[in-house]
Amino acid sequence: MPTYRIILFGFLLLFIGSCRKNENPDPPVAPAFEMTVHNEFNLTEAEYAVFLSDEDGVVRAFRQLPGNDTARVSVADAKTGEVFDCTVARITTLTIPGTGVYDTTVVLTTYTNFSNGAEIHLRSPDFVQTTDLLVNLTNFNTLDEIVVPDGLTFAQPQAGNNYQGEYRVLHSGRFWLRLRINGESNWRYATFDPVNSATLTVTLDAATLPAITAAPATITLPFFAAWNCRIDRVIDAGQQQFLSISGLIPVPGGPVPIFDQLDVVEPPNPSAGAYRLRLSGADVTPGGYTYFCDRVASPLPATLPEPTFDVQPTTVTGPRVIAVKCIGAFDLLALTREQTGTTNFRWEVLMAPAGNNGIVTNRLPDVPKDLSDRFSRLKNYDFFGNSVRVRAENYDLYNGYPAAVAPRLLLDDPLWQMKAGYVAKERNF
Repeated sequence: MPTYRIILFGFLLLFIGSCRKNENPDPPVAPAFEMTVHNEFNLTEAEYAVFLSDEDGVVRAFRQLPGNDTARVSVADAKTGEVFDCTVARITTLTIPGTGVYDTTVVLTTYTNFSNGAEIHLRSPDFVQTTDLLVNLTNFNTLDEIVVPDGLTFAQPQAGNNYQGEYRVLHSGRFWLRLRINGESNWRYATFDPVNSATLTVTLDAATLPAITAAPATITLPFFAAWNCRIDRVIDAGQQQFLSISGLIPVPGGPVPIFDQLDVVEPPNPSAGAYRLRLSGADVTPGGYTYFCDRVASPLPATLPEPTFDVQPTTVTGPRVIAVKCIGAFDLLALTREQTGTTNFRWEVLMAPAGNNGIVTNRLPDVPKDLSDRFSRLKNYDFFGNSVRVRAENYDLYNGYPAAVAPRLLLDDPLWQMKAGYVAKERNF
């Protein structure tokens, strides 16, 4: 082969190699901000969307989330080290049986100051079971009282139904009932363990049931209120096993008792020495607040102490902007706006509090067009009115906002608030 042909052939090979390299350009540079969302709900359970906003409230990214999948949300033009507020929108629609009416709820939760690489897990933290207890009572003269802890009454045992009761019970594998008969002062009780079925049918000889001879424990609460009290014996927290020693679940629309002292009755020979206390109550007197707690105690406390921290309003408040004065030390500040109607809306912002006597100002971010076009009332913030619920949360286990918000994002332990020692005070501004 002549020399000039060899040279031309060499140039041709170089040209072809060059073209092939151009066909495979370098991969794009990763964005300066990217977060990951793990969604364990399918679209029939809930519809989710996520949007990111900058410090001016401008939406910088929006994404509808697929069901049962992992998605990434990124800001292509983000600067290195830039942080964003992340809002998760949950949309659920329920059909009211027999009416054809749809009840839609839109819940928005804004987490402030997300850094690059943040992750959110969307999954249900509920671990309790539901069992319909059908109980037939025999061998007594009068049935004076019956309580199925954490049970919702479907049918009260009485003479008209031959003392057959029906209760829907929430439990973690075991539950019990107590009753008084024939004018006796002591409670009698029956326990059911283990329970793993959707329905349990029992016939109880009331006169042969063992008695509870110990006096009930008494807890003094901070104020008179229609308290919601859930108290459990901790059987095995690691296995999520508890025995409820609360009262019946109140029937919707029924009488609402108001009290400031709680009597706690439990069966004898408990298998553990600790209790889980979940209580909430609103003091409706002028200047009152709402109290929340989810804590472990051993033994049961004689009194429920009031939180030492607080929040106060300032002159800056409105449907979109609010400023809050923080009193004392606590870990997380939650600002909640709510409106009910044919579509129910709730928007909660979680953020870091200021130091003692410090003031925090928050402005709701813009709403993405995809959401405001679908829910026209989100276009204007004034439909919330000027009322904002402001909740100060404190945890024994955590110190500061990043630590307090982390388990909410992970949601791998349904008992995280109990284990962290949660107590909160909420006021309406």
